[in-house]
Amino acid sequence: MTSRSKTHWIAECYWPGVQDHELRELGDRVVRATSELAGPGGPASYLGSLRVTDDEVVLFLFCGPIGVVRRVTDRAGIRAERILHCLPDLHPPAPAGPTSTSIT
Repeated sequence: MTSRSKTHWIAECYWPGVQDHELRELGDRVVRATSELAGPGGPASYLGSLRVTDDEVVLFLFCGPIGVVRRVTDRAGIRAERILHCLPDLHPPAPAGPTSTSIT
C-alpha cells in the first residue's frame, strides 16, 4: 500500500513565537514517538511540519490510523487544537511534453 492510498492527517498547533530550535526538538520527539507506537491499523508515519508564520501555526503531517496519530501527538507533546483529515498532493504532476531533446 502506498502513502497515497493511506489516510493523512494534519495536527494543527497554535504556537506563537515558536523558534527554529523548538520546532526541531519537537520534530525529534515526534519521530521517536512515531517509531515507538503502532496500533491495530498499523503504524503512523510522520511526514514533516509546515510553519505558517503569519498565523503563528504549525501543521504536522501524518499518515496512518487516527488512533495512532492521536497517541503520537500526545506522547510527543504536540498541543494540537485539532487533528484534521487531509488529502495532500505532495508530488505535483510532471510538466507536459518531452523532458529532454535529442539531436540525431
